[in-house]
Amino acid sequence: MMTIRNAILKNALIFSLFILAILAKTVFSQNCMDTSCPGLKECCSRWGFCGTGDDYCGFFCFSGPCNIKGKSYGYDYNVDAGPRGKIETVITTALFDSIMRKVESNCSAKGFYTYDAFITAFKSFGAYKGKVAKREIAAILAHFSYGSKSFCYKEEISNERYCSKSKKYPCEPGKNYYGRGLLQSITWNEYYGAAGKHLGLPLLKDPDLVARSPEVAFKFAMWFWNRNVRPALYLGFGEITKRVNGRECGNWRRDDTNKKVKQYIEFCEMLGVTPDQGLDC
Repeated sequence: MMTIRNAILKNALIFSLFILAILAKTVFSQNCMDTSCPGLKECCSRWGFCGTGDDYCGFFCFSGPCNIKGKSYGYDYNVDAGPRGKIETVITTALFDSIMRKVESNCSAKGFYTYDAFITAFKSFGAYKGKVAKREIAAILAHFSYGSKSFCYKEEISNERYCSKSKKYPCEPGKNYYGRGLLQSITWNEYYGAAGKHLGLPLLKDPDLVARSPEVAFKFAMWFWNRNVRPALYLGFGEITKRVNGRECGNWRRDDTNKKVKQYIEFCEMLGVTPDQGLDC
């Protein structure tokens, strides 16, 4: 009898844990507008659910690899249009230094983000070995600046582990996959693992490398930009903002959206180009 009772209790415990796991996943998927989606191919819908396909990545996509058809209606939405130049002539040492001089002395990233790391990281991607649109560079700088609080921080202040079940990119014991570097909306082990594989870096085993090496910090952010953001440049600054972090879109985060748009316009002026007309997300 005791053996049967123990077996029943064991099965009941397993069943309870299974139900809790389902509930936890459901609760998480309903909050993706706050936590983002852990999967590389998952989109967060405007109703707060993670998934793939048109229901999530189509017209009602909130963030992630949204698949939205671009319709300009005669407006200039293309961030990849306009004057172009080589990255080292668009962003010179003097211009880069003038941006970094504005970083407050009490910032943890003061002096961390360097020009050499910036240029090396950009040129490690084929799209930036030739001439690039100044608008795109302005958009990148706007997102990098906003994502790092005006280049002030190397990592977000977070106790979240951001670990999801993954056979391909399993979490390392004791490692946390919160935001680091210039786009601190990049979280979860799936992203660190995929970025590390592409860049040839052990980011899954050592995610802190992004916050220790300025070159890795720029490469990590540029990997995400090239993979998730660059294919949507023709849709306008507002739509690419959605690709970086949809949480910054919407009426309840209007101040965040306005700040990023303001930074984009300022960087465009700095580079001598007009911004596109698709600013709002």
